[in-house]
Amino acid sequence: MSKLDVFFGKALAIHSLNNSSHLGDRSQYIGASDIASCPRKVVNSRLHPLPHDTKTLMRFARGHITEDLLAQVFEAGGATFLRQVEACHPIEPIRCHIDFVFFSTRNGRLHLVEVKSVDGIPYEPYSQWIDQLHVQLGLFQENNPDSQTGGSILAVDLNAGTWKEFNGFSPNETLYRFLLEKKGKHILSALREECEPDTEPGLLCGYCAYRPGCPAHVGSQPIPQEILTSADAYERLNWQKNILETGMEVLRNEILAFTGTDKSFRGQEGEISIATTVCPDTTMVDSKKLKSDYPDIYKTCSKAKKGSTKLEVKRILPSDAAEDEKAAA
Repeated sequence: MSKLDVFFGKALAIHSLNNSSHLGDRSQYIGASDIASCPRKVVNSRLHPLPHDTKTLMRFARGHITEDLLAQVFEAGGATFLRQVEACHPIEPIRCHIDFVFFSTRNGRLHLVEVKSVDGIPYEPYSQWIDQLHVQLGLFQENNPDSQTGGSILAVDLNAGTWKEFNGFSPNETLYRFLLEKKGKHILSALREECEPDTEPGLLCGYCAYRPGCPAHVGSQPIPQEILTSADAYERLNWQKNILETGMEVLRNEILAFTGTDKSFRGQEGEISIATTVCPDTTMVDSKKLKSDYPDIYKTCSKAKKGSTKLEVKRILPSDAAEDEKAAA
């Protein structure tokens, strides 16, 4: 590790603490994002904190950069708003910090906006985002009972330069109370070590530092509804891709039957252009033979290659499941 890497890691940690200083002492309360998260992760992060790696710290920094950029844009457009508005529960040590609260000078309505910095805009807001916003709306409404309040989630992909607002949310007393009772008070009890925290598998399990030993990831694991929806769509698209590739191969052979494969071709008719490039034969090294016959040379000429993760999503029909059970028996 270079000196710059060491410096960068330490500086990012300090930068992250500075950016979150307005949140106060997080050990004294839980926030809306905590209630929307997996209780086991929240409790472990408080009772057994682990240092964040640089990738996580960079994601935190990106979130703050996104908020600052949006604030500048909103100011340039003449919007009236406040940032990081705190709303506290009247009894429990529960509070939230709302990214943006907008004021309508026309009708007096207030609008809460939760900003999410993402890599790719999802089709629908994640349930964790929705739960967090509903806790914010509920806490804000408790502190401002006479206000007309709405809310939205603004997902921003800085790399792609795209954004999407998921709008139309309003305070939901039933959902708010459910989240407070089912998760908020449960997390507080677990933090007092009165009970074991529940597990709640979700989108961020792959990033969780406390995944080892988690009961939700032992043996055949349950799949959260959001991931199940994504996997179902992935399988359908993959099936369509295979059909399309088969059809394209037939069409490709028809075109090459006309252009030939012995020499390059270029032609155009109307808006359609066809071009082929004939590549000469090449020679490749038989790595297995080289490793077997010349191990020293193989070792000298080898270099590390980053691994990858293979994803397989397939649809198990009822008849297939029955056959699997028979085979297992």
